[in-house]
Amino acid sequence: MAQTHSTLPRLHHSINADSIIDRVKGTVTFSRRTIAGIAADRGATIEAAIVVAIVGLAGAIGHQHDVVRSIVAALLGWAGLAGTIWFIADRFMGTPTSREEFQPLLRTIGYALAPASLGVIHFIWGLGPMLGAIGTLWSFVATIFAVRYTTQFGWARSIILTIAGGIVINVVGFIFSIFSGFEPVIW
Repeated sequence: MAQTHSTLPRLHHSINADSIIDRVKGTVTFSRRTIAGIAADRGATIEAAIVVAIVGLAGAIGHQHDVVRSIVAALLGWAGLAGTIWFIADRFMGTPTSREEFQPLLRTIGYALAPASLGVIHFIWGLGPMLGAIGTLWSFVATIFAVRYTTQFGWARSIILTIAGGIVINVVGFIFSIFSGFEPVIW
């Protein structure tokens, strides 16, 4: 009997921790070249999900929350934020120079959320909440940077998109949490 090949898609991109670390460094230091590389690399979606899962794990440790819930909340928040920003950009702010694809934005925003992992030390009195707040602000600014260089919009549009996406996710997350007790987390 002849062997058949699996119909499941193969991952042609191996996950490389050094590559993830280099991309995180480039993203948090606001490297346009890094953002462009992440946006163009279709295999970086899984890497970005790993970064976001690590941010969720750091949040769980820092805030002493349930690990699985924190990781799922981070992944939902990430996908929701990227989807909301993409939808608003595509429907209301599209220009001939913008990229109208969801996944490049998903990848770059995932990496931009990395500084929020500073929340891992939130439980340390005084220093922890302060560094956590710095990480949150840093992630917010990195997200604006990622949106700017992924969509090719100007700074004003990128800031508006990021803020609007954050507001939508927080409102929807609040409503969702009323019914489910579970809230997506961003920044």
